[in-house]
Amino acid sequence: MRNAALNFKTTSDRRNFIKTSSLGAFALSTGLSSFSPSADAAQPASADKVVANSPYGVCAHVGAGEEWEQAPKNLLLMKKAGIVWVRADFSWIGVERSQGNWTFGHLDKIVDETNKLGLQLLPILDYDVPWATPAYKHLDSWLEYVTRTVERYKDRIQYWEVWNEPNLQGFWRDTPDGANYAILLKETYKTIKAIDPNLIVVYGGLAGVPADFFAKSLDAGAGDSFDVVNIHPYRGGISTRQRLDQFADDIDAFRRELKKRNLPDRPIWITEMGWATPPIFGESNRRVVSAALQKLFPNEDPKVAFFYDLRYDPAQSRAQNDFLNYLPEKYASNANLTTFLDADQLSNLSLDVADVLVMPPSEGFPMEYFEPVAEFVKSGGALILLGGVPLYYETILDKKTKRFKQGEFNPKFAQCLDTLRISWFAWWTRENVPENVPTVVAPESAENMPGFYPVHQSNRFFDGAKLKEGDKFIPLFNGKNETFSAASACIYDFNSDYKGAVVINSIRDDDGNETNRSTVANQAVFLSQAYLLAFANGIERYFWYEFHAPERDQRDPEHHFGIVGQKLAPKPGYFAYKALTKARPACSEGADLTVVNDCCVVSWKRPDGQNGWALWSLGAECNVDVKIIGEVSQAFDYLGNDVEKPTKKGKLNLKSGVLYLIGPETVAIK
Repeated sequence: MRNAALNFKTTSDRRNFIKTSSLGAFALSTGLSSFSPSADAAQPASADKVVANSPYGVCAHVGAGEEWEQAPKNLLLMKKAGIVWVRADFSWIGVERSQGNWTFGHLDKIVDETNKLGLQLLPILDYDVPWATPAYKHLDSWLEYVTRTVERYKDRIQYWEVWNEPNLQGFWRDTPDGANYAILLKETYKTIKAIDPNLIVVYGGLAGVPADFFAKSLDAGAGDSFDVVNIHPYRGGISTRQRLDQFADDIDAFRRELKKRNLPDRPIWITEMGWATPPIFGESNRRVVSAALQKLFPNEDPKVAFFYDLRYDPAQSRAQNDFLNYLPEKYASNANLTTFLDADQLSNLSLDVADVLVMPPSEGFPMEYFEPVAEFVKSGGALILLGGVPLYYETILDKKTKRFKQGEFNPKFAQCLDTLRISWFAWWTRENVPENVPTVVAPESAENMPGFYPVHQSNRFFDGAKLKEGDKFIPLFNGKNETFSAASACIYDFNSDYKGAVVINSIRDDDGNETNRSTVANQAVFLSQAYLLAFANGIERYFWYEFHAPERDQRDPEHHFGIVGQKLAPKPGYFAYKALTKARPACSEGADLTVVNDCCVVSWKRPDGQNGWALWSLGAECNVDVKIIGEVSQAFDYLGNDVEKPTKKGKLNLKSGVLYLIGPETVAIK
């Protein structure tokens, strides 16, 4: 099945495949009749038991499309990881390939296979067909599709989701509007309940946390037409206290909308949320930092400091090892070569502290600390600025919230650039500059950047117009086409009255603070944290997006959300999911969250009567005083590896990766 026709190049290509192709005919041509349960497959579990017992789900395109060929193996891998729920499209265009021509064979096989393995499907009733678009304006046709589909599977599938991300135009096929979605939802609800009043209707998962869209649909009468609320709260990592609070606030916004209208409490599900691991994540920044170190320090290993302040947004969603990935491999084995500085420590920045300062990707800068950083450069230090035009925005410490937040345009922007001798331009500041051009390695830097994958676009550029005699301008990346070439990443190497250097990469590298991209290692960390925090905030069921990564396109994140690879090789995220379900099995009760000194502790009661505990640090690794009452029967990390059981009283080393303890009555951090 994996052929050129299925080599989807963009997110919309892949996710919209089911909307634009004749899936019924496609499915029947793939040999799905060869599906058979594995020899060690479990006996079918009742749908009621499955629904009651497990909060663990994944999204998987097993109904057709890319995951079709390997669906039986995928489903077995899910089961082995403790995953029970599988969310999949039961799309209209797949069952009515042409008007009046209905086929369900491809879905029959998936329903049979999941039932044999004791898994539970959450089908999505979604999208339109060419002769009835948008669907909410063709309700007779839409409801015929709903009726035929639900009638066919009502005895084996209890839950039905109505549309996917109706607040996005690409899926809704019209201007998104909560009132219009309410039209479709209300009629669909009536139709499903008429078939069987015990069937459960799930509100279509909303992209992000658009409480306003949800509220508008409620005001239009949707409140009596669903049994489960449903969101897709994609975000950067939930790795600081501020991020934890924001996650909780986003979920509570939906509860507030329900409460305002005197609607009964409804369970809230997350049916999509995950982090993609595209190979190019942070690639250009890694190349720039590594090449700059080689050029500026050819015969030594400079000490590198990273600005990492948990009050500062560009650092908040990033684990420290994300930044360490910017450095050459030799730094991984020598911890003495790296350090992390908060904002207050920038005031005392000197060559005694570090040779190089790397700022997190951002066009903002904490201006209160600009002068000591500039002095650091003048005296011989190297400053590395990533992600757009540096110093463009003013970042200010809010005295009330005690957080740095990006303000407006930096009033000292021009002055700061003059101080650091940076000269920049773009299409809106200079004539005959293109808006976007492909990125290539500059010839003079090619030896330091082997194997660069040329997928980035350049749109902000630099030159050496402000340099003094003795200073050098060294391009690293060029934006280039047939008529234009200019540096989009460069080194200002000073050798005049200034003795240091400034390194700039203007390319947005998908590794800023508001991204749902991560490294492969951090995907596993984020998965563990996100599930535990979701449960702590009352989320009843969580479907990871997604299970199987096609890995066909290095640039498109959609190809890398999965926790198993294209050939079904498990990524660390798979083992993190397996460890999570081992620590907090289905039927566990509660998920109580406590945050002490930037350390998270989540506790629950397991079905075997033991207590379960999850502990991790927010941001930096830390040693904490811990007091444990009761025996620890098991201790393992977020990947499922056994670790030494902690003593009942003493120090405990916590990292961003979750530590699981099973058994104790109490775990208290001082």
